[in-house]
Amino acid sequence: MHSPQTAFLPMLVEELRASLPNISEVIDQLAASQSNEQRRVLLRQLGALWFRQDGEPEVLAELGLALSELHGVEPGVALSELLLAYGAAREEQRTREWESHLVRRMAELKGLHRIISAANSTLDLDTSMQLVVETVAEVIGVEVCSVYLYDKNTDDLTLRATHGLNSAAVGQVRIRIGEGITGWAAREGRPIAVRDVRREPRFHIEPGLGEEPYRSMLAVPIVLFSVERFHLGAAKLQGVITVQTYGPRDFTAEEINFVETVAGELAFFIVNAQLYQQTDEQLHQKVRELTTLQQVSKSIAEQLNLEEVLKLIVAKAVELSRAERADIFRVGNDGRLELAATYGGTPRGEIPGFIVQAVREARPLAVHNAFNDSRFPELAEVAARENFYSLFCMPLRVQQKRTIGAICLYTREARHFDYEHMRLLSTFADEAAIAIENARLYDESLRALAVKSAMLQEMHHRVRNNLQTISALLTMQQRRLPPNDRSAIALRDSVARIQAIAGVHNLLCREDVGVTTVDAVARQIVESARLSLSSPERPVHFEIRGVQARVGSRDATVLAIVLNELIVNAMTHGLAVGGGVIIIETIEQDGMISVEVRDDGPSRTASAESTTAGTSGRGSGLGLHIIRTLVQDDLQGEFSLVIGEEWTVARVRFPRHESDTQ
Repeated sequence: MHSPQTAFLPMLVEELRASLPNISEVIDQLAASQSNEQRRVLLRQLGALWFRQDGEPEVLAELGLALSELHGVEPGVALSELLLAYGAAREEQRTREWESHLVRRMAELKGLHRIISAANSTLDLDTSMQLVVETVAEVIGVEVCSVYLYDKNTDDLTLRATHGLNSAAVGQVRIRIGEGITGWAAREGRPIAVRDVRREPRFHIEPGLGEEPYRSMLAVPIVLFSVERFHLGAAKLQGVITVQTYGPRDFTAEEINFVETVAGELAFFIVNAQLYQQTDEQLHQKVRELTTLQQVSKSIAEQLNLEEVLKLIVAKAVELSRAERADIFRVGNDGRLELAATYGGTPRGEIPGFIVQAVREARPLAVHNAFNDSRFPELAEVAARENFYSLFCMPLRVQQKRTIGAICLYTREARHFDYEHMRLLSTFADEAAIAIENARLYDESLRALAVKSAMLQEMHHRVRNNLQTISALLTMQQRRLPPNDRSAIALRDSVARIQAIAGVHNLLCREDVGVTTVDAVARQIVESARLSLSSPERPVHFEIRGVQARVGSRDATVLAIVLNELIVNAMTHGLAVGGGVIIIETIEQDGMISVEVRDDGPSRTASAESTTAGTSGRGSGLGLHIIRTLVQDDLQGEFSLVIGEEWTVARVRFPRHESDTQ
C-alpha cells in the first residue's frame, strides 16, 4: 500500500514533465540510479534546478520525502541534499544580484565623478552638458539623453544638449511649460516615467528632433532646491533632463534616483555658469565703459570742437546704457536752455518744462512711466509724440556750483534706472560739463586774444609811425650837412638803426602778435640797406638762407639792430669799393639760434684782426661795441668775428626762449 507521499509523486512528475521537463529528467535519472552517491548528486542538482525555476521550498520538501520513500533513500539525507542545494542556489543568485548592483553603483559613481569633475574644471556650459548626456546614457544603458534649459524670460525650455537625437536641433527646439512629457515634468517639479509613450496622450513629438522610434521616456526636472526641499518656485527651475529607449521600459527607482542626482549636480553647475557669465558680462561692460570714457576724455583733450565732442558723448551714452535716445542741453548766453546735441532723436523746438525744472533744481530726474507721472501732467503728450516710455535726466554742473545744462536718456520700454545707470550717466554728465566749460573758456580766450592782438598791432603801428617820423627828421637834418662830415655819418647810422627798429614793428603789425622770424627780420633789414646804401657802381647781392627760427618781439628788436650794424659795416667798409656778396644764414639746433653774416669783401687791416666776444681783442668801433653789448646783455648770447682770406664771418649765437615759439 502506498503512502501519501508515494501517491503524490506520479501526479507531480507528470505535471513537471509538462511544465519543467529538465526537472522531470533529473527525477527519471534518480529513479534509474543504483548508487547512493550518485543519488545524492542528483538530489543536489534537483534542489538547485528547483530554485532556478522559482519552485516553492515546501513543495520541494514534499517531493524529497516522496523520492526518499520511493527509492529507498533516507528521508533526512534526501531533504538535506535538496534543501542545501536550494539554499546554495538562492545565495548564489543573491551574490550575483549584489555584484550586479555594486557594478551599477560603481558605474553611477564613476559617471557622477566625471560630471562633477567637468563642473569643477570648466565653466563652459554647453561642453559640460554634452558630457552629462553622454555619461547618463552610458551609465543607465539608454539610447537617448537630452538636456533642456529653462528660460524665465520666455517661460519655455530650450534644447541645449543631446545624445541620440538630431544634434542640429540644439538651440532650435523650444517646449512650453506643461507641453509634452518634458514640459509636464517641468511644471510638476517631479520625475515623470512613461513605459510606452504611444499609450500616453500627453506625449508630443517635436518635429525635426527625430524621436519617433523611441517608446519609453523618463523626464526629470533640474531644480535648485532651497531649504524648503519640496517647495518649487519658478525661480528655482533650471531645466529638464530626459532619457528615452527604443522599446518599452520600466525605469527602476535606482535609475530614477541616479538621474535625479545628476539633475541636482547640473542645477548647481548651471547656476554657477550663469553667475560666471553675468560676472563676465559685467566685467566686459566695465571695460567698455572705461574704454569709452577714455575715448571721450581724449576727444575733449584733443579738440575744442564742442559740437563734435557732445555728439560723441550722446552716442556713447546710448551705446553703453542700451537706451534708444540721448539729449544734451546747455544754458545759452541769454540764460535759456537749448538743445546742444542729440542721438537717436530729432531736434525739438521748445524744451519741455520737466527738463527745465530738472536744470533749475539741479537734481536728477527719473521717470519710470512717462504716461502715468502725476508730477508732470504734460509728460504723457511729449512721450507719445517722441515715442519714449522711461527717461532719466542728470544735470550738468561745473565744480558742483553752477548748473550749465543736462543730459537725458530715453527708452521705449519700461526701465528702472538703478545705481549703475545713475553712476554712468553722472560720469557722462561730468565729461559733457567739462567739454562745454572748456569751449566757453576757449571762446573767451579767443575773444580776449583778439582784443589783445588788435591792441598790440595798434601799438606796434603807432611805434612804427613815430620811429618813421623821427627817422624822417634825422634824415632832413643829415641832408643839411656835408656828406662826408662825421656828424652826417653819425646821423646816417642813427637813421639806419631807427629804421631797423621800425621795420621790426612793421613785421609785428602784420604777423602773429609779438612773434616773427629771423628770416623776416633779415629781409626787412636787407631791403632797407639795399635802398639806402647800394648803388649801381658797387652792386651788392644778398642771400638769405637757413631755417625760419621764431623769435619774440624783444629779441627781434635787438636782432634787427645787430643785423643792421653788421650789414651796414659790411657795405660801408668791406664792399664799399666794388660791391660783392652778403650771405645771412640761420641755424637752429639744441635750443640755440645762430645767425651768420658773411661777406666776400677785401681783407681788413691788421688792426682789425680776428676777435671773439669775451676775449681781449674787443675792437674799438662803436658798431662792434653796440653788437657785443646787445648780444651779451639782451640776448644772453655770444658774438664772434672771424676775418679770413676769402670771407669775413660775423656769428651771433643766443638761446631760443620758450615764449618765442608760443
